[in-house]
Amino acid sequence: MALNVALDRIVPLTEVRARLSEIVEQTKGDRFWVLTRRGRPQVAIVDVEYLDQLIRRAWFNDLVSRSQAAFDEYLRRQGLDPATATEEEVEGILRE
Repeated sequence: MALNVALDRIVPLTEVRARLSEIVEQTKGDRFWVLTRRGRPQVAIVDVEYLDQLIRRAWFNDLVSRSQAAFDEYLRRQGLDPATATEEEVEGILRE
């Protein structure tokens, strides 16, 4: 996964102590900071509410994915190919 981070929001760990107040004040919404060690990304400083949204979105996406997989398996057990089944075929099975 590649992060799209503005260069001015990438900070070496050696600079963090001097800039911590600035970094915290400017961490709002989806604007985050990436802290580096020896030029490599190590950690991110992220707004807590935004982090909560990301976690909830990931949980929801996982739930949707697992639900879709379970429903596809149900359709297969009923003799339908989920990739080619029509809406009418699926509705017919659900009404049974």
